[in-house]
Order: sequence, then C-alpha cells, then structure tokens
Amino acid sequence: MSSAIDTKHGKLLAEMVVQSSSWKIQPEKQDPFKSQEAAVEYLNSHNEPLYLHVPLAQSDDYVRICVTSRDDYVVFTIKDINNGGETSLHYSHIKNLDSTIRTLVSETCDQKIKAL
Repeated sequence: MSSAIDTKHGKLLAEMVVQSSSWKIQPEKQDPFKSQEAAVEYLNSHNEPLYLHVPLAQSDDYVRICVTSRDDYVVFTIKDINNGGETSLHYSHIKNLDSTIRTLVSETCDQKIKAL
C-alpha cells in the first residue's frame, strides 16, 4: 500500500486540513477539496495518494507533500530533486500533523511554513 492512502487516514487528514485557510489537500490532478464532505466522497471510491500544499512563511511559494499510507502510519514525502525527505505519523496521532510537517519541511528544505 505504499502508493495509496487508506480511506480512514485520508478522512482524518481531510478533517483537519480542509478547514484550514492556508493549507490545501487534493488528489494529484484535481483541485483542492472545498469541503470535508467532498473529500469523504472522493476517498470512499479512490485510494490513490493525496497531496498537501503547505505555504512557506514569508513567501508566495509552497511545498507539495505526497501523502500515502503504510500499515497504520500516514506517510508524508517531499519529492524534490534538491529537497527530498519523508516522515510518518501513526494515524492515532494525526492531531500532531502541524508539528510533524513543520519538522519535515524545516529539516529537508530549510524553510518555515505557515500555520495550519
């Protein structure tokens, strides 16, 4: 399941991110979800990776993070030639999403991000 997201992981992630004014979550080739209901509807019939768009602090740029599942873990991967990295978080600790992503971006891209 390394290139897919578990439905329950995607739903938990959507619950946190869709309501954010700055972070966005979306399937690879679609617009960001506008509501939690739209995310749940999509996740009920698809299990492909999701993508977080996390804005950088003091910049108009953002980091694109691929989100997949590996067993009970939600895996966050930055796939960039210059700034790649990966971290995972047990789905029961998804409430720590903000600090997990901050650490990943800081360690791999030497950047700071805007709050969730």
